[in-house]
Amino acid sequence: MIRGKGLKLGVIGAGSMGKNHARIAAALPGVNLVGIADVDLSAAGSVASALGIKAFADHKELLPLVEAVCLVTPTQTHFQLAADCLQAGKHLLLEKPFTGAAPTARALIDLAKEKGVVITAGLIERFNPAFLRLLKELKGEKIIGVDIKRLSPFPERIADTDVIFDMMFHDLDLLQVLVPDEIVEVQAKGESLRSQLLDRAVASLTHKTGAISRIEASRVFGSISRKISVTTEKYLIEADLLNKSIYLRDFSSPTPSTLPIKPVDQLTEELKAFILSIKQERATAVSPAEIIRTLDLAEEVKKACS
Repeated sequence: MIRGKGLKLGVIGAGSMGKNHARIAAALPGVNLVGIADVDLSAAGSVASALGIKAFADHKELLPLVEAVCLVTPTQTHFQLAADCLQAGKHLLLEKPFTGAAPTARALIDLAKEKGVVITAGLIERFNPAFLRLLKELKGEKIIGVDIKRLSPFPERIADTDVIFDMMFHDLDLLQVLVPDEIVEVQAKGESLRSQLLDRAVASLTHKTGAISRIEASRVFGSISRKISVTTEKYLIEADLLNKSIYLRDFSSPTPSTLPIKPVDQLTEELKAFILSIKQERATAVSPAEIIRTLDLAEEVKKACS
């Protein structure tokens, strides 16, 4: 092992998100960022030289040097690379959509349990301060309906994942934190507009309590928007996940209020939670059961679109 203080961490994947994982991990107290691996050695080398770490073209050369891995690669590579990490006994943060399939995700979770290591998903919106404040405002309230919109221009970097597993995945996860009761009906429609995969999808979900949720995700929209609107018996509350604010209208008052939220770096919070779950042997922020639940729901939405 490379000498140094802190948990020895490696990053696999030197794309835009991998660079961010490496940059933030390099500055985290209690972490010793050892290296970054990518099949494109020049991409890995560029990150490595900026951070003073080692670059590898083969992730298997990185694994013996680390205790934990952030795996940030295209979805189609998730299963094999993650299995290699777990077989080597490494704790693992695997970016969403966590292989994009429930059967392979279950296999990874079972392998992590067998090896006695931590496994979790990279779902950065769980750490969005506007979402966390929304949860606080909704405590004790009966939810009647939820409307979520995640809209963006077309991302040229996405080539192997549809909009459900690329974008809506975040909101299917957040929804089940907001309304944890059973979903009894799923209706959805989708369109392929700029790629051969679904680029826009809208899902209508009926909960056992009678609440209705609508989720729209589009990667062919003209601008970026990330909003969650929740209707309760007393309030209409809107969380702007992008601009970090809460808009609250009390049905008993004619004057709405806007609550500003102090921004935080969500990826920093996500990585800190991952490290603490390893060091303190605490539950991960996103549990294996929650990962499977979201994958199952995403697959159900995709099936309804066909």
